[in-house]
Amino acid sequence: MELFYTPTSPYSRKILLVADHLGLSERITMTLLNPLEDKEGRLAAANPLKKIPTLVLDNGEAVYDSPLIAEVLFNLADAPARAFDDRLKHLKMQVLADGIMDAAVSSQMEKIRPDAEQSTYWQGRWQAAILRAVGQFDESMLADAEDWHLGSMSMACALDYLILRHPELDWSSAHPKTDHWYRQIVKKAIMIATDPK
Repeated sequence: MELFYTPTSPYSRKILLVADHLGLSERITMTLLNPLEDKEGRLAAANPLKKIPTLVLDNGEAVYDSPLIAEVLFNLADAPARAFDDRLKHLKMQVLADGIMDAAVSSQMEKIRPDAEQSTYWQGRWQAAILRAVGQFDESMLADAEDWHLGSMSMACALDYLILRHPELDWSSAHPKTDHWYRQIVKKAIMIATDPK
């Protein structure tokens, strides 16, 4: 299998964590690729959306969007079936984390636009969404994040991306329990190995 990725993408990092967790890293060829500089068109040929991460399976079929890639990897690893309630908690946490990443990436893209073209309205909406989502995680999901699963991996990537690209968003002082959880999670070997900083 081949994974098109970039190390600063929180979505790519989530897939690297999932692959490591499932013991699939050795089966995946990692291809570092900036989608904006894909002059050969390899990414566009595999994924018409030209987004990363994109996983090309051994049979040549391409799978894109990190939630779907994660599901494929869990199936390829024959991961043990999880009870529906646990599965639902993990998926909900992944969706919340992906929402944080979506808002954070959009905000980052807005930051790099020329000053005259930046929208304070959208920046404000994205920042408010991020802070609400971190608050919901802290209030209702943190206890379910103690185990290392798809949801907690996703949230770890989301929070670390906030530290990388949006240090001005002070989510940690408002949510010290989540901050403590995050500080423990980033000590994991795979988090250190995939750290884009």
